[in-house]
Amino acid sequence: MKELYHATFEPLLGKIKAEGLGGSSSKRLWTDSKRGVVYLALDPIVAESYAEVAFMENESIPESWEDKIIILVIDSAKLDKTKLVTDLNVLDNDGDTLEYHGVIPFSSVTRIAKGSDFY
Repeated sequence: MKELYHATFEPLLGKIKAEGLGGSSSKRLWTDSKRGVVYLALDPIVAESYAEVAFMENESIPESWEDKIIILVIDSAKLDKTKLVTDLNVLDNDGDTLEYHGVIPFSSVTRIAKGSDFY
């Protein structure tokens, strides 16, 4: 896997550029999510769908969130492979969603896109 994908809310991009993606201060959107874990997908559309569901559950995100989802394309060669594991929160996961235990530096992001760029 050369590239991995993480979808997020565009207004968070400034924070991600400055601090990286993830970290112990990350707010949990799900009760089974772990602090300090970045959830990644092998497919950009899967990443986008996870973000959509997460945002629907978060009351602090405005109604216009649908237009503000971005997909971060991450160069997997720049990640520490020892921190990357199959996402155990997904039943019968065949490895299409992953957990990264740590902070992904913004320098690992090779592209920022919208879901329509992949359709």
